Amino acid sequence: MKNALDWASRPHGKATLTGKPVFTLTSSPGAVGGARAHAQLNETLASIGARTVLRPQAVVGAVHEKITDGRLTEQRTLDFLVGGIDDLLADIARPTAADREAS
Repeated sequence: MKNALDWASRPHGKATLTGKPVFTLTSSPGAVGGARAHAQLNETLASIGARTVLRPQAVVGAVHEKITDGRLTEQRTLDFLVGGIDDLLADIARPTAADREAS
């Protein structure tokens, strides 16, 4: 994932993700849900200039206990992640300074 983001970050300042809103989440069978990987992912995206959705960290610990038949079934976790997606969609719809300058 990191290598793919490194490639996508070129050329510097003009990458596809520069200025784009992103919502990140990680999951793991461990208790902390990949929190360190999540932090590194957000750090990489910040260096590219992506706009990370501002909300509590979306990490899903013990994910194997929250999935049934290939679907996330724990309602509290599902509601939290859907809230993150809703925030992402709202951020996508929000005009940026560049959008305002272009109009």
